[in-house]
Amino acid sequence: MSDSVLTPVEAEDPIARMRRLRSQQRSTVSATMTQLQSAYFGTERDKLLDEEISILIDSFLEVEGAEGSRRVGRLREGRALTVTGPSGAGKSRALDRVFLKREEFTGYGRPESDCLLVSVTAPSPCTLRLLGESILKALGYPLTRRLDENVAWDLVRKTLALRQVKFLHIDELQHVLQSRNSVEIGKMQDTLKGLLQDKHWPVWLILSGLPSVATFLANDIQVRRRTRHVVFRPLKFPDDLPMVRRLITFYGKDKGGRECAIAQDNDLIGRLIHAANGSFGVVIELIQDAVGNALRLDDPNLLSEHFAAAYAARTGCIPENNVFVVASDWDLIDTSGLDNIEEPPPEDDSGEKPKKKTRKSKKA
Repeated sequence: MSDSVLTPVEAEDPIARMRRLRSQQRSTVSATMTQLQSAYFGTERDKLLDEEISILIDSFLEVEGAEGSRRVGRLREGRALTVTGPSGAGKSRALDRVFLKREEFTGYGRPESDCLLVSVTAPSPCTLRLLGESILKALGYPLTRRLDENVAWDLVRKTLALRQVKFLHIDELQHVLQSRNSVEIGKMQDTLKGLLQDKHWPVWLILSGLPSVATFLANDIQVRRRTRHVVFRPLKFPDDLPMVRRLITFYGKDKGGRECAIAQDNDLIGRLIHAANGSFGVVIELIQDAVGNALRLDDPNLLSEHFAAAYAARTGCIPENNVFVVASDWDLIDTSGLDNIEEPPPEDDSGEKPKKKTRKSKKA
């Protein structure tokens, strides 16, 4: 019996096959969208974040520069920086960018590097054990079995020192609060404080996530005094009109090759900020999606209908609830779910969760 011979199609790599089956027009649009989505629009927030990272690094070097007995009080403990804002505000991408561009963190994100910084995303749901295991994985520790939380965190402290890691970034820390278990939350707070205050290997923490993260360590006055904050605030109209105008031009014309006279349309920009519920990252995504629609339709101009189509695809809404379609009262359309906010709602005195928000109705 002779061996079967694969035909060229059968032997073709699946991804190569996908690329071959695309039309030239799809390939061209995709190439432009790749450039569009990888482009970064820097703002004053990025400068502020970079400055705060510098201050955090300086505080570390001050401790390193203090010899033996001089390491007392503030010179024996780590510091913390919180970076907070609503979901979709662009926190994670801004942090990732500053970590990659800072020469102090050369090797960031590469396994087996000697980078002083390690970044991890808090799992959801998040328990002390699960977070400890996530940090160990990020540190390259081989996990072969489930660990008890005390064992996991003992290994975290030892591995941080063994790997010479001094800066630990934990993203989406609000996942800790989803459990609503005050005992679990308290243990998490004490454990992270312990990393800052470890006499043998203090660690500098960068904690990012929703606004609640800013107060996560605030119940300890000593830790609160050693914590600084960067807040990514929501966009507002008309305050942020000039910046959003530049965003449309940057992504639409500079990167997308479309004419962007619409960037001068204040009404469109107001609708865009409202559609994104003020989230900087969502504003960018809606602009990118609108440009993508213009590219696929081969329209030389970026138009309001391209934004309407982008919003409809993202929300699945009917035209009567499309911020970019309705003639008036678009500011009454509830867009609070668009940025996928994960912060758990507060409980009332009865311990019951409040009812979910419903879509606002238009004025009579």
